[in-house]
Amino acid sequence: MEMVWSYLFLVVAVGIISFAVCFRLRKWAILKNITQRVRDRDIHSKPLPRIGGLGIFISFWLVVTLILVFSADRLKFVDETVWGLDRNLFGVLLGALIIASVMLYDDIKGVKWSGKLLAQFLAGFAVAGFGVTINWINNPFDSLIHLDQTIFTIGNFSFSWGQLFVVLWIVLIMNVVNWLDGVDGLASGVVIIATLAIFLLAISPRINQPAVAILAIILAGSVFGFLPFNFSPARMFLGDTGSMFLGYMLAILAIISGGKVATASLIMGLPLLDGIWVVSNRLIHHKSPFEADQNHIHHRLMRAGLTVKQTVLMLYAGSIIFGYVALRTGPEGKFWALIWLIGVMLFLSGGLVMLEWIRRIKKDR
Repeated sequence: MEMVWSYLFLVVAVGIISFAVCFRLRKWAILKNITQRVRDRDIHSKPLPRIGGLGIFISFWLVVTLILVFSADRLKFVDETVWGLDRNLFGVLLGALIIASVMLYDDIKGVKWSGKLLAQFLAGFAVAGFGVTINWINNPFDSLIHLDQTIFTIGNFSFSWGQLFVVLWIVLIMNVVNWLDGVDGLASGVVIIATLAIFLLAISPRINQPAVAILAIILAGSVFGFLPFNFSPARMFLGDTGSMFLGYMLAILAIISGGKVATASLIMGLPLLDGIWVVSNRLIHHKSPFEADQNHIHHRLMRAGLTVKQTVLMLYAGSIIFGYVALRTGPEGKFWALIWLIGVMLFLSGGLVMLEWIRRIKKDR
């Protein structure tokens, strides 16, 4: 019980810090005119600050630093260190700095998609290079799928299939959260749900990973403090700094100290499948997969007649339901839940396509 209260105190304290930082950042951004212009695909009607992600990043970094100064053992993942820091954590923080720096520049000045993709891979390789890896994945029907085989070796450094998986997983989840950030409060709320689910899994007796739990609760608190500024009607946006950093950290929490990939995949299942569908659709129509549009599921739900809040709450509910399933089931249960999720996505997509087709016919009459 004492441990639960300590986690509760931590999430509230981080939330207060994050709220204060975001409040000051919003005022500063308005004063300096660091706002996002209204684009054709946007749902807002006036320019708003888009550096809310910087507030999340600063709050997260500040609290992690305080814990490292006063109780570093609470963030220990491996026995090896780099410059006095846990080796895994060093790679995570290095990757976070790469992402935050490049994406903040993008939010203020703009960066081409190729530059952002390069930064994502660099961050992923920083994490994998400092020892974060996946040695195996649960096969729901048979033995483990081993990923610890070496792909190549350079001097004393070797790179395995598990480390390659880590890099690709990080890049994927960063982009999934970025795709999700198209409606007020959606990406930040879904990340809170996913992070809390991973936190609950990490503190369970079966998993028992207190360092992961602390990182998860710090991230959740940082986003909680920002959410009042981002929930509809938004007063500030995540920007690429926020969406990419949240995706990066969510990916990290799912793999560091053992895989929780299935749990994260289920919670992020709807946006993950939606992203695959949207990118495939762009490629079929000979468009760039990086070209933004209004064909994501949240846009289509609003075109079907839902309000912004209704759309967000509906997708929150989906994440909570599949998060609960992920926490309550083993590998085989997660597999069948994923099959159900694919079915739900196909049914929902089919229904939305039909509604749009009917509305188009009525409009043409």
